[in-house]
Amino acid sequence: MIPNPSPEQEIIGCSLSNFLSDRRQNIVAEWMAAVRHDPALPAADGLTVTQLKDHIPQILDDLNRTLCDAFNQEIKDRTAWCAATHGHIRWEQHYDISQLIREIADLRSVVIYHLAEFHDDRVPSFNGRLGGFAMVVVHSFFDLIIRISVEQFVASSRTIQRLE
Repeated sequence: MIPNPSPEQEIIGCSLSNFLSDRRQNIVAEWMAAVRHDPALPAADGLTVTQLKDHIPQILDDLNRTLCDAFNQEIKDRTAWCAATHGHIRWEQHYDISQLIREIADLRSVVIYHLAEFHDDRVPSFNGRLGGFAMVVVHSFFDLIIRISVEQFVASSRTIQRLE
């Protein structure tokens, strides 16, 4: 459970959101390169750029909104919808669960790398309570994305199995 943010934590969350938003194209490009070069993600090899991107830009936008307002239910609902859609699409694209989890983990890694850049470049005091709150929000966000995507992936698989 994410504790209620202090005013300083809200400010740092929105600053981080703006920082990540400014780097969204780079984050997506870095993630796509990581996925394309990951031998454990063979299902991604046959996808077009548009298919690979899928809902990743929207997911990053939802992360930015979450950093500014971690308790907004509308944002959580939108995030859950994007994650579920992403899981279903990856099932249709012949991913397996480990590949689905791995590509989301790759996205988390790219975002964490940029968090470190934010710390070094913008807010050297991004540790303790300030950085801790943002890190909890980011990791909780990605945990939600993984959980919902996998749940939808499994549900899609079970639906087809029942129809056969």
